[in-house]
Amino acid sequence: MKTIIRTSALTVFAVAFLVAGRSAAALIPAESDALNGNAPQFSLQTIQGDQVVSTNFAGRPVLLNFFASWCPPCREEIGDLLKIYSKYRDRGLVIIGAATDAKLIPDTSAEQEKNDVATLVKRLAISYPVGIATDQMARDYGFKGIPTTIFIGADGKIAHTFYGYHSSQKLEEWVQRLIGTANSRS
Repeated sequence: MKTIIRTSALTVFAVAFLVAGRSAAALIPAESDALNGNAPQFSLQTIQGDQVVSTNFAGRPVLLNFFASWCPPCREEIGDLLKIYSKYRDRGLVIIGAATDAKLIPDTSAEQEKNDVATLVKRLAISYPVGIATDQMARDYGFKGIPTTIFIGADGKIAHTFYGYHSSQKLEEWVQRLIGTANSRS
């Protein structure tokens, strides 16, 4: 009987440890202006095979969202971003999703990551470009965990960074700032 209880307790502990380990990259909500200056250039292949190059969006506000397909706060934030994108894309807003699954769980194969992200894109009907973040892109943007959202002004400078999940209202406030700045530059 003691063996069964001990085995059950170890099983519960192991499952809790694995679950906690998987979500360890989820960030506590914070904001920062520490990343500033010109946004690093990047190139990203989308899940559909298209190439997204940051220089193609010069003069437009960009929201760069690092996420993982298995992350519940990320999926919730993506839902908010879809609403924001629908509302502001005609005003020049660009949103780009950069998946980081394999950066957070290194034994994830490239094929598995692509399949997981493609499934998420389809399930959530994500209408903005989504690809797998390159290691260089993650380094250049100081990637720490998920979700991370970087607001880049139409002037190409990093305006603000959100770490962790933030409400739709907070996201939209920063988008409005970027749109306002972009419109005043026109």
